[in-house]
Amino acid sequence: MAIAIQSDWVLGRKQTPTSREAGGVVAQRFEATIDADLDVGDIVELAVLPAYHTVVDAILDTEALGTGVSVDVGVMSGAVGDPDGTRTCGDELFSAEDASAAAVVRASESSAFTIAPAGADRSIGVKVSAAVTAGKKIALTLLMVQ
Repeated sequence: MAIAIQSDWVLGRKQTPTSREAGGVVAQRFEATIDADLDVGDIVELAVLPAYHTVVDAILDTEALGTGVSVDVGVMSGAVGDPDGTRTCGDELFSAEDASAAAVVRASESSAFTIAPAGADRSIGVKVSAAVTAGKKIALTLLMVQ
């Protein structure tokens, strides 16, 4: 298991919006193209959940990633953008979501709506359960509130 891809938001090339007032909802669609084959357990560090924000909704959309591929989507350990291969990926937003065919799904895990705010930015990752060939796209739209 390794962090195989880091999106432009994670690397700081694109900025994640933040709510400028308590209760104001902001949305961002994070996306990445898989530019090299992924192995079982590889992680795409896709999105940034800003400090003091929590998720109010999430929409995952993927191209067909391959037969038998499912994904976990959740909060990652460690600092945003850290390439350390020992970082982990949770499944708070999506757990074992089937991604073998093209799909668009909304968060249905109760844990998606109970992610507590934290004092630092956090990464949201996508961990694959099986090998995925290069050229596929993964996107996650987060609706967040401070």
